[in-house]
Amino acid sequence: MKNGDIHERYGTDCEHLNDLLTQRMGAAMQSFSNCYQITQRESEILVLIALHGFSNREIAEKCVITEKTVKNHLANIMKKLGIRSTRKLLSLLFNHLHYVEENRPLKVVSQ
Repeated sequence: MKNGDIHERYGTDCEHLNDLLTQRMGAAMQSFSNCYQITQRESEILVLIALHGFSNREIAEKCVITEKTVKNHLANIMKKLGIRSTRKLLSLLFNHLHYVEENRPLKVVSQ
């Protein structure tokens, strides 16, 4: 199976999953940003990496900034978190999101 075939077969499923994750991440991402004093632009870049797997070049194009500016934002994020790798950054982000999701109050549905 070629990559194009895989995308045709699973592309919409991945898009649906990304939409779902984006919706569920809202409050948790806000909590993460507040906790580490991450700016709105830095949060946007984090989401583009975590949910979409964008490269620095793709982020630059999407945000209409230079690739150097993307690298600066990532360096600022990592400095705020006291880490040096993107893998560690993603690990911290997903662990935080998982923690927030696990500790979110359940919605009671009235009958």
